[in-house]
Amino acid sequence: MGLIIYFDNAATSRIKPDVVVEAYTDYLSKIGVSPGRGSYSLAIQASRMLYQSRKTIANFFGLNNTNVIFTKNSTEAMNLFFLGFLKAGDHVLISPFEHNSVLRPINTLKRKGVIDYTILPEAAIKNPDELQEYITPAVKLIAITLASNLTGEIIYNKRIGELCHKNNIRVFVDASQGGGKGIVNMLDDNIDYLAFTGHKDLLGLPGVGGLCSVEKIAFSPLIQGGTGVHGEKYSNPEIYPDAYESGTLNMPAIWALKTAVDYISRNMHDIVSKERELTDYLVKGLLSNDKVILYKPDAYRVPTLCFNIKEHDSSEIVSILDKNNICVRGGIHCAILAHENLGTVKTGAVRVSLNYTNTFEEINYFLSVIRGI
Repeated sequence: MGLIIYFDNAATSRIKPDVVVEAYTDYLSKIGVSPGRGSYSLAIQASRMLYQSRKTIANFFGLNNTNVIFTKNSTEAMNLFFLGFLKAGDHVLISPFEHNSVLRPINTLKRKGVIDYTILPEAAIKNPDELQEYITPAVKLIAITLASNLTGEIIYNKRIGELCHKNNIRVFVDASQGGGKGIVNMLDDNIDYLAFTGHKDLLGLPGVGGLCSVEKIAFSPLIQGGTGVHGEKYSNPEIYPDAYESGTLNMPAIWALKTAVDYISRNMHDIVSKERELTDYLVKGLLSNDKVILYKPDAYRVPTLCFNIKEHDSSEIVSILDKNNICVRGGIHCAILAHENLGTVKTGAVRVSLNYTNTFEEINYFLSVIRGI
């Protein structure tokens, strides 16, 4: 097949730091047991490592506590949050860039007659004065993505949180994209709840994500089952965070994620600088091609962007690139609202998402293939 050029890091980062792989295998070979499932020394060590992981994640997102509930991904974390937090009669504001993991649980609650929601226009996200027009006494929550998984544009800003807190509205941020880029601090940025996933720019493995919160949550768990404590009870015990982590946690992946976050923290400047240079170079190259329609070219973004080529469907472009050993994604990117906002529902869009392991040579080759279409 030859050398693979991987430009789909917004879906899953393919190349993990060596220390992350080592942490995963070390946990399996040296610990190999689950926390909270025994009082012997190995289980106690596993519980300590779980606590260390919570603390590392919480600190990374700007919290001064360990209020982190681990899930298998951000989608589960969001379902836990929306289905637990929202009550009958609540109204939710969401941005026009949200992933389906935000839209679908909220829309399901609306279809059941539990809540209502409003999709804000783009101008209201960027101008707090216009956002004020959508705030009513019924609004209890605003849910906004940190960065668009389609265009890479950074969406959330702390002014949104300031305005919402003045109106007693809670702030939820989906940090699935951009969570590993050092652009969010929950306390400084007025964020009450944040969902994250490990396998994207946090450089961890698939199978772990979570929900961070300024205060400990106290609503119903998403699932019921074994919690390792109070096994005599017929329902999940009201103990944080155990009540929200029924079943066996994916500790090898959690420990690997902790190690990945430590790696990012140590190398943040170099990672972000390299990705900025690569992204700027790619944007410039695409803009030089008059056949390319590049969306949001001037956006302040994470290293993700999307484009189309005139008179071509995005799936056709993906197929051509794949034949040249270039991995990108086309179609509808699990974010129908973002496509409606861009006007790309019929065509889809080709998404290119870089990370610091990519090279200028790879981008040059990619651009040469695009020019040949």
